[in-house]
Parts: sequence; structure tokens; C-alpha cells
Amino acid sequence: MEKAKRLINETRVMTLSVCRNDIPWSSPVYFVFLTDGFYFFSNENSRHIKDAEGQRQVAASIFQDSDRMELIFGFQMAGRIEAISKMDLHLQVVQKYVSKFSFLKQLFGPQILENKRFFLEKFKSRLYCFQPDIIYLSDNSSTSGKRSEIDLTAI
Repeated sequence: MEKAKRLINETRVMTLSVCRNDIPWSSPVYFVFLTDGFYFFSNENSRHIKDAEGQRQVAASIFQDSDRMELIFGFQMAGRIEAISKMDLHLQVVQKYVSKFSFLKQLFGPQILENKRFFLEKFKSRLYCFQPDIIYLSDNSSTSGKRSEIDLTAI
């Protein structure tokens, strides 16, 4: 599970996959993980947010990039996307987000942590959470099975 924990903390991009009227769409988003989900900022009018509205499930994946097939490692997930409005959770996510993506603080200074509406004002983005219901760990280096269902609370 240490390998899975490292993947969550070191990987920067999660791909969200949605579908509406039988037309699939995928979008990469920067994310941070907190106990129960994968948090990201996005414009509420973006296609992946609009297409996720009213859907019971969407898909997401996080993978370690490699040019060697046996080193491909990551998560394949199904779950739901929710808009986050709780200010205490929002501030907690922003702190972790700025820590993970340090270029934000370098570009915009400490105001990014002080202004509660920074992402909305600067990027027209709101906070969302992808909460997985099903998570499969895919590990091509494994000799006993390449894919197994896991529980992130165990990480």
C-alpha cells in the first residue's frame, strides 16, 4: 500500500471521464487527496462538470507515467462528483493544494491562502470532489494479479 500512497501524493493529474447522451468526454485536472476523496478546482460551466451533473457515476483514473509497460501503476475508479461549499473544508483543501502545487504560491504570493475566493476570482473555478465508490489498483509489476479492488481508507 506504500506504493499506492506515494502515487496519490506524487501524481498531480487525475483524468475524469463523463458521458452524456452516449458521448464520452475526458478531462485532466490537478488534484489533492484528503481522507475521503480527490479534490480539484474547475469552472462550473466546463464540459466535465456539466456532463457530470445528474449522473449517478463518472469515472476517473490516476496513473504513474512510464515508457516501460511493466511499470504502469495506478487507480481506475468509479464514483461521483460533488461541489464543495463548506468553507472549513475549502480552506483545508486550498492549503494542501498550494503545498502540492507550489508554483501557485510563487506566482500569486500569500494572497492565494488569505483570499477565500481566490480560485473563483482568478480562475473562475469552484472546488469539487470526486468521491470514488469503486477503486481498482492496476499494477503491471505484480506477478499474482494485475488488478485488484482496494479501499483507500486502508492507505
